[in-house]
Amino acid sequence: MVGCETSVTAGVHCGDEIPRMTSNANSYLPEFDPAHLVELDLRELLRAGGAPKAQILEAVAALPAEGVLHLRTPFLPVPLIQLLEQRGFQHHAASFSESDWSVWFWRGLPAVRTASSATGSAIAQDGAEDLRMLPPPEPLLRILERIDSERAPFDVLLPFFPQPLVEVLHDGSWSVVLVSEASDGVRVRLIPAPRPAP
Repeated sequence: MVGCETSVTAGVHCGDEIPRMTSNANSYLPEFDPAHLVELDLRELLRAGGAPKAQILEAVAALPAEGVLHLRTPFLPVPLIQLLEQRGFQHHAASFSESDWSVWFWRGLPAVRTASSATGSAIAQDGAEDLRMLPPPEPLLRILERIDSERAPFDVLLPFFPQPLVEVLHDGSWSVVLVSEASDGVRVRLIPAPRPAP
């Protein structure tokens, strides 16, 4: 593609081509132990024109054999993905908007989260169901299952605010409220609408 950026951390902005999702042979994000997760939020640095290549490669070099590197970037870092694939990494990427991306990298099989249940989710100490490590569309399906079987408010932890869920619940039977936001995801509360008086 003529005129495209080629640096390791550059996004692809060639004409109208904006990649939305990417993955290699392992297209799903495997379940892994959060204790083995290394987080790098590079959004502000990259928006300010910084060059985080050395920081990224240092994190890659220090990543344990069963570790997972999670990058937050304002674009899809295609050259970086290609570079790490050449070094034996697998990846999964998802866009939350055109200027907000998550990319996970791992070698071999990540360490499995020991606190997970047989269904792949975990319960945080404060009772919220942790769905951050499930591959799409599992978090949405899990929430819809709970909505069908429960009428009490409940909290879930997700990698990003579930706008598609808001659209699914457009009838107003449930509302989705952002409780808190952090570098590793968001906490949202699902609240049922009051039942009409008989």
